[in-house]
Amino acid sequence: MNKMFLVVFLFVLLGCEQVVNESVKEEKIEVIVSASGELESKHTAIIAPPSVSRMWQYQIKQLLPENSQVKKGELLVSFDDKKITDRLFDKQVELDRAQKELDNKKIKEVATEQELILAVAEKEMEFEKAKRKAEIVDNSRSENDRRKSEIDFTVAQNDLFLSQGKLKFHQKNSLLNLKLAQGKVDRLTGEVADFNRDIARLKVKAPMDGMVIYKTNWEGEKPAVGESIQFGQPIIELAVIEQMQLKAQIAESDSGKLVLGQKVKVTLDGTQEQTFSGKVVDLGRVFRNKSPQDKRRILDAIIEFDETDPLTMRPGMTARIEVITKVLDKALTLPIEAVKSAADSKVITLESGIEKQVEIAHIIGNKVVFAKGVKQGDVVAL
Repeated sequence: MNKMFLVVFLFVLLGCEQVVNESVKEEKIEVIVSASGELESKHTAIIAPPSVSRMWQYQIKQLLPENSQVKKGELLVSFDDKKITDRLFDKQVELDRAQKELDNKKIKEVATEQELILAVAEKEMEFEKAKRKAEIVDNSRSENDRRKSEIDFTVAQNDLFLSQGKLKFHQKNSLLNLKLAQGKVDRLTGEVADFNRDIARLKVKAPMDGMVIYKTNWEGEKPAVGESIQFGQPIIELAVIEQMQLKAQIAESDSGKLVLGQKVKVTLDGTQEQTFSGKVVDLGRVFRNKSPQDKRRILDAIIEFDETDPLTMRPGMTARIEVITKVLDKALTLPIEAVKSAADSKVITLESGIEKQVEIAHIIGNKVVFAKGVKQGDVVAL
C-alpha cells in the first residue's frame, strides 16, 4: 500500500509544472556598446631596412633588446655591410687609379704645352729673321737670292702659323682631356661616397625617443640577430608609451550608436584587470573585415584615455571597452527568458496564459528593454 502511494505521488510531482512569474519593472538602464580593442601609441615610428642599391636581403648584425627605452639618435639595429664594404674596396681602388691617371695626365699635358710654347718661340725667331732678310733692298744681290729670301720668309710664316695652331689645338684638347679625366674621378668619388652613406645607413638610429617593440612577420615570428629579412619588412615599432590610446573594433550593428566625445570605460586584459576612463575621439569612415579569417564587418574607433599608466600600458595589449550610448530613466524591463519568438514577432505570456505581442528596444545583458506592448506591473510567466 505504501509503495503504491509513493508511485502515485511521484507521478503527480512529474506531472506538475512549476510556473515562475516575473513582474515588469520600471528602472534606470544604461544602454552600453561593448567591444574589444588593442593599445597603441599616438606617436610611432616603423623601422625597416634602408633602401640600398642591389640589396634585397638584410642580415641583422645587432639588435636592441625589446622594451628598451631609447633616445633620439641612439642605435636601434645594424645590418651586415660586408657586401657593400667589398664593393667599396673595389670602387676605392678604381678611384685611386683614376686619380693617379688624372695627376699624370696633368703633368704630361703641361709638359707637352711647354714644348709647344718653345716651338712657337723658335718659329717666331725664324720668322723674324726671314722677314728681315726678305725686306733687305740691296742691288748687289742677285735675283735668285731675293727669290730665295722671299721663299724662306713664306716657309717661316707657314711654320709659325702651324706651330701656333698646334699650341692652340693642344690647349683646347688638353682642357677636354682633363675635363673627361676629372669627370671620371668625380663620378667614382660620388660612388664611393654613396657606398659610405649606405654603410652608415645600415646602422639605423632612433628618429625619436620611445620604446622598442618588435614587429612580427607573417608567420608571427619576431626578429633576432643573425636572421635575414626582406627589404621593406618592418622589424621595430618605436612607440611613445607616455601617449597611449586604444584602437577599438566596433561591430557594424553598433557603429551607429557611437558619437565623438562619448565616455568610455576601458578594462585592460591581464592577470590584474585594470580599469581606465576615456572618450571617443575618432570614428573610422570605412567598414572592413575583422580579419582575413573573420568576415564580420567592423568599424575602427580611437579611444583617448583621460589618464595613462606608462608602467602598465604597452602597445599590443588587448582591452575591453564599454560605451554608455544612452541612459533610459524609466525603462520597462524583464528577464530575457520572458520573451519568446513567434513567427516574425516577439511575444510574452501573461500570468493568465494569454500571449501578447511586444516590441523590443534594447537587449542589455540578461535584460530586455521594451518599446511597446507592456506596462509596469504586468506579471509575465517565464
